[in-house]
Amino acid sequence: MLIIVAVLPLLFFTNLLCISNELSETVQMATERPLSLKDQIVQNCSEFYPWRKIRLPSDLYPTYYLMRIQPNLTTLSLTGSITVTIKMVCERLEQWAFQLNRKIHMNETIRFHINYKGYIHNDLVGFYVNRHFNEKGNEIISASTQFEATNARRMFPCFDEPSYKAIFDLSVIHDPTHIVRTNMHLINSMYYRNGLVIDQFAPTVKMSTYLVALAVLNEYEQISNVTQKTKYSVEVSVFAQSNVIADQAEFGLKTGIDMIALSDFAEGAMENWGMITFRDGMLLHNPKRSTTRSKEMIALVICHEYAHQWFGNLVTMNWWNDLWLNEGFANYMEYLCVEKIYPEWKVIENFYLENFVTSMMLDGLETSHAISTKVNDPAQIGSIFDVISYQKGASIIGMIMGLAGADNFQRALREYLQIYAYNNAEGDDLWRIIQDHTSLDTENTSVVNIAHCWTTQVGYPMVAVSIDSKTNSFILHNQTRFLYLEESRKKAASTFWPIPIQYRTDLSENLNLTWLKRGDKDIKIELPEKPRWVLANVHSLGYFRVFYHQEIYEEFMKHFAVNHTIISAVDRAVIINDAFSFVKAGLMAIDTALNLILYVKKGKELNRTPWSVITNHLRTIESIIYETDSLPQFQEFMRTLVKSTYKHLGWSWKKRETERMLQTEILSLACRLHVEDCKTQAMERFRSWINDENSVHVDIQPLVLEEGVKQGSYEDWDLLYSKFIKAKNPSLKIMILTALSATNDLRLIYRYLNMCLKPTIIKPSVLPKAIGFLVQNPIANLHVWRFFCVHYDEFNKLIGKTTTMLGVAAKSIIESFSTQYALEESVRFFEGKQLGASKPRIEQGIDSIRINIQWRKYNEEALNRWLKNWKHSMIL
Repeated sequence: MLIIVAVLPLLFFTNLLCISNELSETVQMATERPLSLKDQIVQNCSEFYPWRKIRLPSDLYPTYYLMRIQPNLTTLSLTGSITVTIKMVCERLEQWAFQLNRKIHMNETIRFHINYKGYIHNDLVGFYVNRHFNEKGNEIISASTQFEATNARRMFPCFDEPSYKAIFDLSVIHDPTHIVRTNMHLINSMYYRNGLVIDQFAPTVKMSTYLVALAVLNEYEQISNVTQKTKYSVEVSVFAQSNVIADQAEFGLKTGIDMIALSDFAEGAMENWGMITFRDGMLLHNPKRSTTRSKEMIALVICHEYAHQWFGNLVTMNWWNDLWLNEGFANYMEYLCVEKIYPEWKVIENFYLENFVTSMMLDGLETSHAISTKVNDPAQIGSIFDVISYQKGASIIGMIMGLAGADNFQRALREYLQIYAYNNAEGDDLWRIIQDHTSLDTENTSVVNIAHCWTTQVGYPMVAVSIDSKTNSFILHNQTRFLYLEESRKKAASTFWPIPIQYRTDLSENLNLTWLKRGDKDIKIELPEKPRWVLANVHSLGYFRVFYHQEIYEEFMKHFAVNHTIISAVDRAVIINDAFSFVKAGLMAIDTALNLILYVKKGKELNRTPWSVITNHLRTIESIIYETDSLPQFQEFMRTLVKSTYKHLGWSWKKRETERMLQTEILSLACRLHVEDCKTQAMERFRSWINDENSVHVDIQPLVLEEGVKQGSYEDWDLLYSKFIKAKNPSLKIMILTALSATNDLRLIYRYLNMCLKPTIIKPSVLPKAIGFLVQNPIANLHVWRFFCVHYDEFNKLIGKTTTMLGVAAKSIIESFSTQYALEESVRFFEGKQLGASKPRIEQGIDSIRINIQWRKYNEEALNRWLKNWKHSMIL
């Protein structure tokens, strides 16, 4: 008999023992010597190894892990022992990991004991090192875990798949000066030996291995609170470095779970059951040093991880192909949660921007993947932690809720959580329950059918809409898959979705619903009288783009110019975003898209959602044409659009959060476009901030510091750098780092780049973001690429081994390139490199170059003509 467990060759076994509970006998191992897993890996890779699959066999099931861990923060070594209680659930396969001397029978339970040694790593996954500097400038070592998706095996041998849920009973031996936290509360602490103590924690609930958590914290402090509004009183604690926790943990305490702020953390946060870990900037908020946007982001992240306690922890996907069941739900629920707690923030209006817009960009590429996609090895699994699983997943869940009805949807979720509590589920399990709670079940439009199509098919459709000039009706034309690249469209297979068309016209604000299904060609929708325009995806209910006939776009332009509020802010954003996306795909003349946004020059568009869409698309065009003769005139056009809104909003502090967030976006855009008054005002405030950091409102500090660096001297940059080094607040550090990236001085650009290679200055977890800031500086972009190529091995060592961070950084560098030479150079550079989970991100970056080349082919000359006509009309 064989026992197969998941473990990396970084752990070394020193003793193995297997005991049958039923027979009270020792089931001997075939080997009589301690096993080094390094030796085993050689054997496992040989032709004689009896198990050839990456997935573990389903014959046995772990029920209980008894664990003792002894981490040494001085030597960074790890000693552990583990006893796993295993039940045989099927006798079909007799292949386990270690050779036993007899067969294990159905329903028999055994205990499998292993003593092992390993290391505390430096690569942000598994059980890894966290470093920070105390008030005296001394480096302080802590250690914490990040096991999702397949890294629990780096700390202890286990059945490291989400379907193998068990109870974990953990004891930790440690230095008494350290704080130790795990998923559960401490039940006993006693002296161990050699000056060490042993902490015993309560057994966990039944859960997956990736949710096991351990933190050994050095020079950390705790701030606690007791909830007042919950059914039962719950103690809530925030743990952070001793030198940063003051005045920064209060906002995080308004939730209901223990949270730990870590300075070294690859992700934003991790939902470990009972002990959520955060990158420090995603938890710590200082009202004097953190912006409104930062506060909103922290609230969203906390709600996201809190939602995971149900969606992911209580009910877990069966395998990683359904990761979206965890992340899509958490992403959707974070907006509903924050909207409920802080309705004045109106975060639900941002849902389209932060979910549809971002995911549709990636999902319009041939290299995208379905929400539910087949994955096997760890690199594949790591690569799907992206906007498809998170943002598209959330968008599809929102669509299903909109169709089923909020009350029906909530009742279905309650039943789903009750049925599958402490177990695993698949997507179809959820859809069937929702179907039982809704009347939505017409031909080909059952919830199961709708959801299956949208989660298992890659991409999304576009639908053409026109008005019938002879009758009182409009026509929905046949659907096609939307792809940015013309060459991709030519070879794409026909794909069809059940598309919910929620529409309204200028005749009435009433919403109507119809369906465009497989095989439908042209559907004519009769109306009481002929409309002037029709909206075919009101409130972005469906995950698709709408291509309107030219006469409808012209009606939109007229209405926007007279009274843009007739159409909601989200719908204005959808119309504009789709139009510019069609331009990017070579499907629409750029004139139409540019004419659609002319209305904002009046200064009456005061909603952030349309402005964010407009700004994103104009900045993309600006980066593509940056080295062409069109740039000055295009920037003049952009200045014309923003000037009136800039004057309207001004620099005075706005009381409402939504106004402040729009104000900062408009001020930043105006300064970038060299609006003289903006640059002058920003520089005056920069000089004031240098003398007194509290003299400038925190929400406008980012643009003030950026403008100070752009207009300032080498000495100004150096002064900001010293403030960056000394800053304790994570949001302030990011704010200053962003500003440092805005320099026009090549000496400082290279100084910044060299900072990126020094983990004591810019932590590896922040490195992709730091690179992303710098490539937004058009002067720096090409220099960043050259530096990245020369120092690739160093970047790979820092962020490329175990996460997607290298891919994120590389994608941000190359995605704005727009020449054939840059495309060929990028392809050639990455060819043959072992990219692991970063490969899809880099492929997406290369596809972005192809899209930019295509944009220039179809739009560069047309843009020049349009700008000349626009300039002429301005003179007249």
